[in-house]
Amino acid sequence: MKGIYDGGDGDDGNDAGGSGFGSNSFIRIYGWQYTARLIAEQENISVKAVFEMSTIEALNTMAYMKAKSSYDREQMKKLRN
Repeated sequence: MKGIYDGGDGDDGNDAGGSGFGSNSFIRIYGWQYTARLIAEQENISVKAVFEMSTIEALNTMAYMKAKSSYDREQMKKLRN
């Protein structure tokens, strides 16, 4: 199925011109699906229900997850020191 997700610019599907999926290509192609999955896990709902959420509710959940991730990283740094 070459060409479906590669943008049709002659590369083979990733930013480095190879046939694999680098992290940049993955997020560029599947970013919203990936984010919807994270929201679904956070809210304990189906991915379908995520796409039915209001935009503000989805954005608030994303903001919470980002802040929580930062908080958790800071706590881990404190534990290591």
